[in-house]
Amino acid sequence: MPKLPPFSDPEMKKTWLKLATFLDKHSLRPQLTPQELNVMYWSLQGYNNPAIAQKLNVKESTIKTHKNNLIAKLGLQGREEFQKFLLKIASSPP
Repeated sequence: MPKLPPFSDPEMKKTWLKLATFLDKHSLRPQLTPQELNVMYWSLQGYNNPAIAQKLNVKESTIKTHKNNLIAKLGLQGREEFQKFLLKIASSPP
């Protein structure tokens, strides 16, 4: 996991920690790049591809590539399953 960024909003920090805890619990974090983790974090926050691209200062196509890599690495069947996976993380205990 990339170094925890300084969050001014406690809810953002809480989401980041929830993501890290879930991925660690399921031994998924080592397979993911820092960029993929950032894309997953912002997706979990509800941001769409253009907004994530703006946040990370990259092209939207780069975000799509990262999401496709995440889907493959997590063994998911597509974007709909990726969204369900994010909901599972969001509803997991802190």
